Amino acid sequence: MNKLNIIQKVLEVIQESLSVSDGSINNNCSQVDSGTATLTDDTVDEQAIKELSREFAKTLNDRDFESLDGRAEYHLYTVDHIIELIKNNDEQNTIRLFKENKIKSKYEDCEFLLITFSSDQEQAVVVYNVKTCLISAESKYFKELNKKSNNKNRISKGNSFSISYTLIVKKERGTWKIDKFEVSKEDIGD
Repeated sequence: MNKLNIIQKVLEVIQESLSVSDGSINNNCSQVDSGTATLTDDTVDEQAIKELSREFAKTLNDRDFESLDGRAEYHLYTVDHIIELIKNNDEQNTIRLFKENKIKSKYEDCEFLLITFSSDQEQAVVVYNVKTCLISAESKYFKELNKKSNNKNRISKGNSFSISYTLIVKKERGTWKIDKFEVSKEDIGD
């Protein structure tokens, strides 16, 4: 893919994300996954980062191979990260993975373990556990997941399991965005 195509794709993603999210986050309360709002002792930035992280986990884990948007979470990323994803054909790879393995998954909950800010308060590292459920998938996909989890806990259809996420978030034009993320394969289990 040449540079012009990458730039066009990035602009397309950014334009689409503007209609999906105006970049504002309700910082007056933290959403609990049951849908009830609770006041917290978190700072405004911590609340915004938690909301971003929760939305990211939901978007990544509420997926169905039959109606999949391979870039549903792109509006949550920094422009630099979007460029890298486009260069690496992330959208097509995601669609292929889900369709080949007939994956349907559901986000359930998340637990925040750590939010550490940089000295300038413009970047943070977020570590949290995400609980999800594979509603269905091909048996070879379950075998691969169980191999990655070192058989600590068997992952099977309909049973919940947790994965540890580490995000690097940055402020981009005043809004927290995900710049990098890692999903810990060693911690898959419950």
